[in-house]
Parts: sequence; C-alpha cells; structure tokens
Amino acid sequence: MAESSTPQPRVVTRTSRLRALLLGVLLPLLALAGLHWLSLRLGPLNMPQVMRLVDGQWMEDKLGPPPLLAGQPLPEKAEAMQLPDVRTEGSEAGWYLLDFKLAEGVHEPWLVAFTHSPDLNLYLDGKLLARSQQGLELEPMYRGLRLGSSGVLINVPPAMLEAGEHRLAMHLGATGDQMGTLSVVQMGPATQMRQLQQARDFWQSARLLTALSAALLGLFLLLVWLALRQEWIYGLTGVYALSAALLLLPYLSVAPVPLPWWRMILDAADILARGLMLLLVVQWFAPGDSWGRRLALAFMVIALPIDLWAAYHGSVWDAFENLWPWWALGSRGVVMIGAWGVVLRAALRSGQVAHGLAAASLGLAFFCWAYVGYFALIDEGSFPLVDINVAGYAAVVGMAGYVLQRRFVASLRAQARSRQALEEALAARSRELEARYQDLQRSEQLRVAAQERERLLQEMHDGLGSQLLMAKLGARQGMDTDTLVALLDDCIAEMRLTIDAMTVDDGDLGLLLANVRHRLQDRLRSAGLQLEWQLQDTPHLPRLMGAQGRDLVRIVQEALSNVLHHAQAGRVRFATRVVDDGAAVLLSISDDGLGLRDSRREGQGLKGMRKRAERIGAQISWREVDPGSERPGCELQLRIPVVPR
Repeated sequence: MAESSTPQPRVVTRTSRLRALLLGVLLPLLALAGLHWLSLRLGPLNMPQVMRLVDGQWMEDKLGPPPLLAGQPLPEKAEAMQLPDVRTEGSEAGWYLLDFKLAEGVHEPWLVAFTHSPDLNLYLDGKLLARSQQGLELEPMYRGLRLGSSGVLINVPPAMLEAGEHRLAMHLGATGDQMGTLSVVQMGPATQMRQLQQARDFWQSARLLTALSAALLGLFLLLVWLALRQEWIYGLTGVYALSAALLLLPYLSVAPVPLPWWRMILDAADILARGLMLLLVVQWFAPGDSWGRRLALAFMVIALPIDLWAAYHGSVWDAFENLWPWWALGSRGVVMIGAWGVVLRAALRSGQVAHGLAAASLGLAFFCWAYVGYFALIDEGSFPLVDINVAGYAAVVGMAGYVLQRRFVASLRAQARSRQALEEALAARSRELEARYQDLQRSEQLRVAAQERERLLQEMHDGLGSQLLMAKLGARQGMDTDTLVALLDDCIAEMRLTIDAMTVDDGDLGLLLANVRHRLQDRLRSAGLQLEWQLQDTPHLPRLMGAQGRDLVRIVQEALSNVLHHAQAGRVRFATRVVDDGAAVLLSISDDGLGLRDSRREGQGLKGMRKRAERIGAQISWREVDPGSERPGCELQLRIPVVPR
C-alpha cells in the first residue's frame, strides 16, 4: 500500500476513482451483510426447536417467596421485564420468572444457555437445576457480550419437560459494587444447542486469533520503536494494536481486576484505540492535514477523564436518559467516521486499489461498531446478537500491519538504493583515485628515472668521464703505451662496475662486493696488494636496492682508491657480519698501511663517501687498527640497517 506521503506519479481516471469509491463504501457494507447473515445462519432463528425466552417478570426478595410453578399468581409488585436486562450497582437480590409452553413432551436431553452476573440459582418448575456457587456443571463456560457476564450450558432431563406450561425461575444475588446482567435465555435439544455452542466457539476462536495477532504485532512494533526511536509511528501503531487486543479480552477471560477498575481500563483502551486510529490514518494517508490530528488529540484529552469518571461511577451504555451514553457513542462515532473519511478521500484522490481496500477496512470497523451498538443498546432482543466487532478490529489491525510492512519494505528498499548509489559513487571515486594514482606513479617513475639518469650521467662524468679525459690528454702529450693502456683499462673497469651495480637490484650485499672483487682484483694484485675475503652470510638489505647499490660500490671504490694512493699498504681485508641482534650488517674494509694521519684533511673523496652513506641510511666511520704501532693500519666501518627506510 503506497503511502500518500510519497505518491507515485500516475493518471487518476474517473474509472479508478469510481472503483476506489465502490471498494471503500460498498465492500464494507457487503462484508457487514455477510457477517450478519453468518451470525443468523449459526443462530437459533434457523433452529425452530430452539426457544428464546425474552418476556418475563422480575421480583425482589423482599416481596416474599417467589411462585416457582407455572400458573401460580405473581405478587402485585412484580415488574414485567424483557431480556436482556442490566441491573445497576447496588441492586437487591431477586428473581427472574420466565414462562414457556411445550405442545408435546420431549424425549431427548435439552440444554439451557444464557449469560449472567453475579451468582445465580436456576429452578425449573420448582426443582433446582444448577447453583453457580457450587459451579454450573456439564459444559464449559464461555464469555458473554455484557462486561463481566459468564455463559453456561445446563442440562435439562427430558422427564422435566412434559407437555404443558413450565416456569424457569432464576435467582440472581445482589450486585454489590458491580453491574448485574442476564441475557436472553435459549432452550432446545442438545444437538441444536451444541451447534450454537460451536458457533460461539467459532467466534471465540476468531476473537482469540485477532487478539493474539494484535498483541504480537503491537509488541513487535514497540520493539522496533525502541530500536529506532525516530520512527515514532511504529510506537503509536504498537499502542493501538495492544489496545485492540485488550478490548477483546472480556470475551476470552475473566476480569484480572475487579470492577470498576477493569471497566476503566477497557474504556481507556477504547479511547486510545479510536483516537490513535484517526491519528495514524492521517499520518499515513493525509500527512498534510492538521485537523485530523487536532481532532484525535482533542478526543483523547477530553474523553479520557469523562469516560473514566463514568466507568468509575458505573454509568451504563443504554441509560439514554443520561447525557453520558450520547456523548460516548457520539464522540466515538465522529472519530471513526473521520478516520474512514480520511482514507476514503485519499482513495478518491489517488484511485489506487490499495487505498480503496484501506478505506474498506475502516468502513467495516465503523459499520461493525454501529451494528453491535444499535442492536445491543437500542433495539435489544431483535435477534441473537453476535459481537462482530472482532471483524472490524481484525480489518484495521491487518491494515495497520500491512501499511507498516510496506513502509518498512520501502525503507529497506530506499536504504538498498542509497547503499547502491553510495557503492557506485565509491566505485567511481575509487576509479578516479586509481587513475590519479597511476598518473602519480607514472610521474614518480619518470621523476625517479630522470634522477637516476642524472645521477648516472653525473657518476659517468665524474668517474669514467674524468678518466677518459686524462687518457685523451695523455695521448696528446705522448704518454707511453703501457700507461695509456692501463688508464683505459681503468675506464673499462669503471664502466663494468657501474653496469654490474645496475644489475644487482635485490639488495644482495655479497653479490655487490663480489662484483667489485671480480673487476678490481687484477688491479689490486698488480699494485702489490693482497686481498683477504672474510664475508659471512648476511640478509638482503632493502636499502641497497637500485641506485643505492651503486652508492655502496662507489664507497668501496673510493676506499680502495685511498688504500692504493695513500696507505702504502700490502694487505686489504674485506669482512661482513650481522650485529645488533640482526638489526644491522657491518661491512669492514681494513689495511695494514700508515693509518690515519693527524694532519689529514677531509677531501672531496671522504665527503662523497659520507654523502653516499647518508643516502643509503648507513653510518660510516674510520679508526686505526693498531694504534701506537709504526704501521697502525686503517679500518673503514659501514653499519647498514636491515629494515627499509
């Protein structure tokens, strides 16, 4: 059922409006006619042997012993009465005398059925049939239409029902602070009376099912409201459903609290149910209308104190000589017609079948209420009345549940659409960020490549370029062939070392040093230097990947160059080991030369080594191997952390 707060664009034709009108008005009338037919079909009017005792006499105990036998004269002060009858609070104990005539005797068991309150003793032709103080036997009790009344089925032996006049005498106790009632008395063959009991069971089952469904729906909606406090409409609908379930309890169980408190509770539930019904249908089908909300709130605020006062003082619904029944019935009728009108107008405006069915539910609730109220309070005794209000409650509770179910589903669908839109927006943003990231990656790759190219060109210019320039100058100046060849060999070795360093991109320190040894060992040997190799297994060093590996090679080259040109050493030793519990690798290059001179100045070579060590995140230091000796030697230590920067 689409809510009028979120109408869907559609063309409303005259045919669709006529269909909505027929659904909203004609359908509830047809449903009411069907319920009326069903109640009569299951009632005693279709069972000719079942008698309905309506006319009788009432006499109080103070008038003396009652005439229990048919034909005995009645006291002059006995009053004619017609069932059903209601006695007000504080009424004295007394007798109902009902005469009936049988054309012929009966040959099968009969049953007597009625509802009553308070306690009752039943006599047939002066013989006691049942006493309520001892419990009315033979059949289960059932609830009556009147508040607080109990229904019974009592066996009558065939021998007591001979042809002729008979008199039923019912003694009802004093009402005290409660209200006394006695329904129409029905008598007939046990088989037909049991059929009537089955009809009562049918209506009882319908009431029980409706009450349980309303209670479960109300509890569920209240739990939803407690979880989602902003969805207050679920809480109001839950209170309405629980109120409807409470109004069906008088027909299903005994009063949990005594009168007048139980009646006050029921009247309060009735006012809440009517007022909330109008408030909810306005919110569902005409949220822009404020008059409906004002009418519902005014009804609940005004009616609650008035009706609670009337319930406390025992005002009866059919005492039309007083103002309260007119107020109670009139105000409730106005509220129910208002709710029905709101939905009917929404159905005519939208032309939707769902709105027409909602109007039919509200119309059925109003017609059932008016039907039961008229025949129970105004035209009493016309026929055996069945409280078909259960159909009205079921229709409205079902409509409320369906509307909220559609509202809940619509909310879930809206959340799904929002989630899908968010996922699509997130996917689009992710694609945009991915594209930007790829652009940044390409830019970074180009920047790194440019830097690498610049550094490589600078190294070739500083190293290979300067050596080639020296070879060129030497060739022009007539340098001897052996010296020129040696200089060119150095250029070739420099170029090969650069290429080797470029091929090692996994941070393998041992492989980098092995390449240096392979390229420079002939030169070191020709210079008279003995090379010692004491390398241990070391982990790969992420800091030596890529260009940083060439920085390490340049540091080693510069160290060997210093040994060759300044140390006057005869031995060079390379050693590696893991230090600081695996946190770093220590590279040591030591010689047995002249050591560190106090007057030495740090030239461009040492500055370049420090700068390269900083680029790879390593710590570089120098120390004398054997201080104080004639040839103390020198050791270069390079501490390289294992973890990446």
